[in-house]
Amino acid sequence: MTPERAAALLRAAQLEGRTLDPFTDEHPGLDEEWGYAVQDLDLAARLAGGERRIGAKLGLTSAAKQQRMGVTRPVVGFLTDALLREPGRVDVDQWVQPRVEPEIAFRTSAPIDRALRRADLPSYVDGVAMAVEVLDSRWTGYRFRLADVLADATSAAGVVLGPVVLDPTGLDLAALPCTVEVDGAVVDRATGAAVLGDPWRALELLSEHLERRREVLPPGSWVLAGALTDAVPLEAGRTHRLSVGPLGSVELVGVSTGLH
Repeated sequence: MTPERAAALLRAAQLEGRTLDPFTDEHPGLDEEWGYAVQDLDLAARLAGGERRIGAKLGLTSAAKQQRMGVTRPVVGFLTDALLREPGRVDVDQWVQPRVEPEIAFRTSAPIDRALRRADLPSYVDGVAMAVEVLDSRWTGYRFRLADVLADATSAAGVVLGPVVLDPTGLDLAALPCTVEVDGAVVDRATGAAVLGDPWRALELLSEHLERRREVLPPGSWVLAGALTDAVPLEAGRTHRLSVGPLGSVELVGVSTGLH
């Protein structure tokens, strides 16, 4: 299974609104490097098609998820402008098996191309917001291994940025409270510490990733630090409200148009 073949199969599945069995079922030797190679091809095709890269995202930022996947550091995906969505009514039929999760998002103020120390990070950020990430795995039932999820751009399908962008100076991001409500009932709670003990740690790990790959994240980019809670299904006829302390709330009302 070459990266080129994998990228083509994943793109076809996305366009046709269907899911696949993980490639690692038949090819268990596929690894992290292979997964990023597929992801790079996907990003290149999107950029060639007119999309614009707006940032990066981290996944597997909880110890439990890392242990389950057999990895010791988070994975990294990309964000493009085609992923941006507005709050309010959202057509769930544009995806196959959508889920939503709350995140903390950093807005960069300077290029990041090398590994940064924790103490240096605030000088590279001029804003922090909450965000809702929409996941839509190309793998049936969200069953995948590390190479699969990397090849599938870490399941990224949509991003809704929150209503407030604050200066992170003086904010204790690890202490920020988070709630997830479905139809007015709280289904999950967390604090910012759910992301690696401190969301800044996610940005630190991203900087290390960029240095390894000799990549540059330009100023003005958004970085999603990773899920604060487990993802919940985004369903038609239900109201989903995700909140992160002073960063505000995002409400998504699922509707069904019957169109993919």
